[in-house]
Amino acid sequence: MLSFRLAARLAIASLAFAGCGRSEGVPDKDLGSLVIAPKEKRDPIDVAKASRDAGELGRALMMPYKDVVAALGPHTYSIKTTNVVEEAGKEVSNLSDTTTIGIAANGFHGVYENSADYGREAIFAGGTLYLKPRYQRWHGRAPETPDEPTTLRDSFFGPISATWDLVAPAAELTDQGTATVAGRAGKKIAVKQSPDPHQPPAEKLVQRKWREKRTIENVTGEVVLDADKGVPLSVKLAGTIGFMRDGRRFSMKVTLDATLVSMGPAQIDIPPPDQVVATPERLKEVDDRDFLLQGIAPPIRKNTDGTGVTPQGTPAGPGSASNSPGK
Repeated sequence: MLSFRLAARLAIASLAFAGCGRSEGVPDKDLGSLVIAPKEKRDPIDVAKASRDAGELGRALMMPYKDVVAALGPHTYSIKTTNVVEEAGKEVSNLSDTTTIGIAANGFHGVYENSADYGREAIFAGGTLYLKPRYQRWHGRAPETPDEPTTLRDSFFGPISATWDLVAPAAELTDQGTATVAGRAGKKIAVKQSPDPHQPPAEKLVQRKWREKRTIENVTGEVVLDADKGVPLSVKLAGTIGFMRDGRRFSMKVTLDATLVSMGPAQIDIPPPDQVVATPERLKEVDDRDFLLQGIAPPIRKNTDGTGVTPQGTPAGPGSASNSPGK
């Protein structure tokens, strides 16, 4: 019923596992005005500032997972969330999920399961991607772009940034001293409801416009940032978000419990051959897209060095000469 339940998290999950057929590269909707932006240069997280400034803490909690992996090296992370939507005290939606991400030196294993009986699993090992929707067989194939394994892996980490993004405007922080998580020293930060919450920011996407008028209540939590690297070691958040939909008032209660479970390479077991089916790559569809957007958007098809492959030929779509009447 409600497509807005932690929309960012669910969108990441669904888009990432569409990769069972092939990788879509950078989604067209994320290309903005079709101008290639320069790579961002991120300043290091100021851990002391993050213990009192929600903006700096937000930079730490919303950093790409690839930066967390680069800072920590091989490790295992666990993420659990709940999302309950009520109308006039009556529950209309209830979703909980669990994610585990294991990082090894040259691969990863991600598992996502939720209470709606949906799940997905992804393994990258030996240069091969193994992808599996819940209750189905594994699909095995080579990555279609150099960054596909990283993009897929990082999608499992999405609930942390998605939850913080929802409650951040009403968060007030307090320095709680030091803490240790999985053997790493960290800075503990308490999160509570601000007596003077900020106005939620403007949203560019139509499907997220409801967030602009949301009310944020009962925010609580505790965050531990790595004392040296500034990456999240543990994130516990809870909050209630009020919003309107079709003239009706709803209340959404969210919780997040994410933690670094252990340091060191995770064990990654390749699926047995009899559980893996080959996944054909829909190469023509990718080539047609790249040809039509040549000079406008970056090509999906990449060379081994990450540069775009120059599109060749003519797309054979409904409007092409080969498909015109009388041809």
